[in-house]
Amino acid sequence: TDTGANTILCSDATCGGGSCTLANGCACNSDGVTTCVPTTECASVADNICCPTGYYWSPSDKCCTATLICNPACTNDKICTNVSSVATCGCNTTLYSGQNSSSLSPTINCGSSVITVSVSQCLLESLGYDSSSFQLNNNSASCTNAYTQTTNNQSMMTIQALPQTGWCGNVMTTDSSKVYYSNVLHIGIQNKSVITVNPVNLTFSCSYNLTIQTSLAGGFNTSTNTVNLTASGVGSVTTTMAAYWDAQYTQPIQSSDTVPVGSNVYIGVIANAGDVNTFVLRTESCYATPDNNVNNVNKAVILSGGCPANQGITAQVKDNGGSLESRFQFSSFAFQGQPLVYITCTVRLCNKNTTCTGCNAARDADTGLGVLQVPISFIDDYGNSASSTAVSWTLLTGSLLVFFSMKFF
Repeated sequence: TDTGANTILCSDATCGGGSCTLANGCACNSDGVTTCVPTTECASVADNICCPTGYYWSPSDKCCTATLICNPACTNDKICTNVSSVATCGCNTTLYSGQNSSSLSPTINCGSSVITVSVSQCLLESLGYDSSSFQLNNNSASCTNAYTQTTNNQSMMTIQALPQTGWCGNVMTTDSSKVYYSNVLHIGIQNKSVITVNPVNLTFSCSYNLTIQTSLAGGFNTSTNTVNLTASGVGSVTTTMAAYWDAQYTQPIQSSDTVPVGSNVYIGVIANAGDVNTFVLRTESCYATPDNNVNNVNKAVILSGGCPANQGITAQVKDNGGSLESRFQFSSFAFQGQPLVYITCTVRLCNKNTTCTGCNAARDADTGLGVLQVPISFIDDYGNSASSTAVSWTLLTGSLLVFFSMKFF
């Protein structure tokens, strides 16, 4: 493309070649200052900053062209427009003709450490709302941290909230099975002479199950297991279970390790809950089965009511109900003639204001369970004496989702 007599191509000998960056555009290598028009030099940058004013980088032609092109390409809800000779993605308002405020449909993502609320940026602007005015109940700086992101090739305006009591005006409530965090998203209107909409308040809520059933299957090369607890496909609270060689919980048992029957296995369960000031993790029960059927009547109970069950398996609780981590140990074992041992534990989030430690602690909630299983392969290495009996524990990664849902008021 002819860009004028006063321009120089980066490929010209006098330029010594050119280099292009997003920060500075294209410049001659000869002095690093003189701007140049790229031929192929901009391919790695692929941005209009490489081109003179009024020209745009064409990824297909690999050169600057007078044809209006936005780089990067616009999302599906935007069109490329010329704003003062700058290619700019602007909302395609024709897509939202005939819609009103009732068309607003926020997307809620309930994560273990953060809640996100997203609304279509172009829908907001087409209706007359100010997409940059997002704020929660509290209007401090941390409560107005809205930002744009692309989801499913659409521009979304998003704001974050932490699942913590009182954060930015959060309200926490509980019932017999769940904990709820709710807040209000306030959206203002555009500053223009003709006002067609009223400011809108969107109340949102995330709920999280308080009880989780996790399974550590094994025979015992146990490494780590991560569990995600979810319902309705919206977000997760992550619970991780891992097995260790030592009482300091610093040496994970790897999948290739062999653990002799009768030796100590140390289990740690950690919940990645956001509201660390309100909840702790409590392991209620753990039992072993020869297969992954949690209802198998052939089971060996390890923990019951938060304490050792004393039913033939030597166990000791190290930490339970005092933090978001639960720890216990037991003596490794195997089922006669069976290749696997599955360890299943039921754990729950316990409100610190209630009794969370001790045996048979009173439960402040009773919830439905989700199942996480960590299959562990068992290698029978029996010899002529008990001292040669060994089990190979291979803990594979499994996943479970902590159930929670969303609702609007």
